[in-house]
Amino acid sequence: MYKLDEGKNKPYCRLAGSVLFSSCVTVLVRFAVIFLVLLIGRGAGAQENQPFENLSIDRPDVSNLPVTVRPGHYQIEMGMEYDKNTSASELYLPNFMLRTGLGKKTELRLGTYFVRIDSAESAQNERLSGFSGSVKHRIAEEKGARPAIAIQPEVNYLSGRDDASPLSGWTYDFLLLFNNTFHRQVFLNYNLGFYWIGSGEKRILLSASLSFLHTHRLGYFVEGYTLRTWEERTNFSFDGGITYLVAPRFQFDIYAGKRWALGSSFLFVGGGVGFRIDRGDVKPKSFKEIGIHH
Repeated sequence: MYKLDEGKNKPYCRLAGSVLFSSCVTVLVRFAVIFLVLLIGRGAGAQENQPFENLSIDRPDVSNLPVTVRPGHYQIEMGMEYDKNTSASELYLPNFMLRTGLGKKTELRLGTYFVRIDSAESAQNERLSGFSGSVKHRIAEEKGARPAIAIQPEVNYLSGRDDASPLSGWTYDFLLLFNNTFHRQVFLNYNLGFYWIGSGEKRILLSASLSFLHTHRLGYFVEGYTLRTWEERTNFSFDGGITYLVAPRFQFDIYAGKRWALGSSFLFVGGGVGFRIDRGDVKPKSFKEIGIHH
């Protein structure tokens, strides 16, 4: 779900020019190994004779849902994003997240991202890579006007350099995730987050995303969010997009938006996929097989 200049809560890779291909491949291979170890080692976590788990993807919007993945299920979410303003362009490639259940209400989340920011004005580059680890835990289910609620503590490690000096450090954040369902096709999820970025800097995240399911496969969303210190007044972003469920366990998304931060504005567009592998039930399913007949 993490843009360093405004704290967007997702792991991203920003590259302009060189894509740092070998580094990306190395880290993705590491995550593939982790995934295979989890897949083989957590066989006991697979749950038999349970109803099909509907796919719930946290990307592409900033606001995460208070929904967790079951034990024995392994969900991968990845994508890219291109940002542009008059003085710089940025390409995030790839952002990557692996989610798997630790219990009925808890999931483990491991992410990786790369960052390269090229400035046309200063002719300087910043290159960062990083890892994130977090746990999401549901503490209340939705009931009437009471929203579903989950907590998500997270730690990130950043490593890299700009043209002048090396850069590295730890960041920490704590999120409260909420969701209200107004209709079976309309729901609002919103987050409150607290960030400790380093050097004593603290920020707060406020985000809200309204989603509409046009059909069981096609959905739309609009979102606004800000991650700011108490003194900032112009740090705000909005975006909107489309999600499409290609298969019961595979979703595609595209989105676009605009953000204002540090006296500048960016237009951005992106897209990605999310899919899940269920241990003990890896055979592809049709919508008819899970009870959807239209």
